[in-house]
Amino acid sequence: MLWLLLLHISAVVFWCVTLLYLPALIVDTASQKTIAEQQRNLAIIQMIFKSFATPAALIAIASGTTIFIASNIHEHWLIFKLTLIVALVLCHVLYGWAIWRMQVSSGKYVKNLCLILSVTSVILIPSIIWIVLTKPS
Repeated sequence: MLWLLLLHISAVVFWCVTLLYLPALIVDTASQKTIAEQQRNLAIIQMIFKSFATPAALIAIASGTTIFIASNIHEHWLIFKLTLIVALVLCHVLYGWAIWRMQVSSGKYVKNLCLILSVTSVILIPSIIWIVLTKPS
């Protein structure tokens, strides 16, 4: 069980780091002057999202679900935590949508979306950590 908790914490940290790093990459790519620079950076962003962020999110969710089931926890703080996790997953999905928008258009409206998503992520991540560490009633 300890190895599963370590896997979960590692995946969550990795996932959160990528969620905090992606908006800067996306905004920087949208600010590039040439199409060649945008395409090169977009390939890097897609690789980070598909090869690192999404697998880390899936591992974090799967290991967290396994820990939840194995521990048989039925407390109120867990409902708050899971609600915030759903919001973080929604941020993840919206980052994917922003990356897709960068592919199909020039990324005009992506900067504002990334600002909103990065602020939301910065609020959600410490909130989740606080709930896990304090386990309020």
